[in-house]
Amino acid sequence: MCLTKGLTMPVSGPAAPVSAALAALRAAGESGDADVVAEVLAPDVVFHSPMTMRLRFEGRQEVVALHRDIFAVLDDLITSEPLAVGDTGSFSFRARVRGVELEAMNLVRCNEQGQIVDYTVFVRALPGLATLFAALPPRVSARRRGRLKGMLAASLARPLAFAIRTADRFVPAFL
Repeated sequence: MCLTKGLTMPVSGPAAPVSAALAALRAAGESGDADVVAEVLAPDVVFHSPMTMRLRFEGRQEVVALHRDIFAVLDDLITSEPLAVGDTGSFSFRARVRGVELEAMNLVRCNEQGQIVDYTVFVRALPGLATLFAALPPRVSARRRGRLKGMLAASLARPLAFAIRTADRFVPAFL
């Protein structure tokens, strides 16, 4: 199976369960199907937020609900070929959130059954991350804590996203 363009590696051996989990996760992302994500998560999975070190999502049910929120705010998601070594794998993706492009890297660690037990997402560039920060936390907050807290999260995050997108338009001219 091709892991990167021009580089082929077999998917037998220790990386095979990770490769299968990555393939399912990529398919779920490209189709926006959180139920497919559920199939590859361990019951005790931990998802590390790309937006803050202060928050982790724990357990299959919560991580699947989070993916429903993620897929609701991301458009045009396209994944890259995965890399898998041992019990760890990764792939990148591009998407748009409210018309702003972002790139991200998923890094997962799997158990012996090929289920994802640890899941971290890294996002760049800053305007895309800031726009994601303005779109996703209000939705997650409303689902978990109620509509009023979702509106509060939005009122705090939206001005920051606007400021960062604006700075991104002008600051590069000074560099």
